[in-house]
Amino acid sequence: MRKAGDLISEYLREGRLAEKRSSPIGTGANGVVFDSDVTGNVIKQRLGDDQYDYNTTKQEADLQAIAAELGIAPKVAAVETFPGGVGNRIEMADIRPNFETHGASYRGFPQGIDAVRVNQQLGQLALKGVDLADRHNGNVLYNKMTGRPHQIDFGIADRVSGADQVQALAEATANGFTAAGIEDVADIYRATVYDLLAGGDVDDAMDIAKQGFSRLQKIKHIV
Repeated sequence: MRKAGDLISEYLREGRLAEKRSSPIGTGANGVVFDSDVTGNVIKQRLGDDQYDYNTTKQEADLQAIAAELGIAPKVAAVETFPGGVGNRIEMADIRPNFETHGASYRGFPQGIDAVRVNQQLGQLALKGVDLADRHNGNVLYNKMTGRPHQIDFGIADRVSGADQVQALAEATANGFTAAGIEDVADIYRATVYDLLAGGDVDDAMDIAKQGFSRLQKIKHIV
């Protein structure tokens, strides 16, 4: 049983968070993001029941933690769940002081070298068994000094293995080639990987996928 002091502290904190939630940083179809009462953190809170979303809050936080270990996503500070799954939330590092959005449209997609860098990171995640989708401009922030992307919002992501993992890596790599202006290479690469998958040669397909991704990682600039 929780002590009365703990209950009072929780009650007071919820009051502080409710005030911050009334002035959100951002809102989406399934959640709202607002400042935490902990300096340097923000909170993403579900608007509905976990069971009706693509991933549960815990699953989303677990996938984000994998990306955070790679240095390409905000570190997860805490996951809080509530009875019935309504209002579950993830507390994470606030990266806004050093990062910014790119692109004129929030719902647009990264272009040029931004897209190359984003797909390089999506390939890194694929190698870790994570397929991250929904990479519009609102879900990617860029370091103000270096331009290096940081991925936010892991609500639409999956753990993948086998042929699905190969496909995730191949798509990230091919999309990166296209963004770099070498679409012919992208087409040949994608066709080769998928032909091998169609024949059931998953190991060979992964080998080719990794070779292509190694080439993508070497692209630092585009003309």
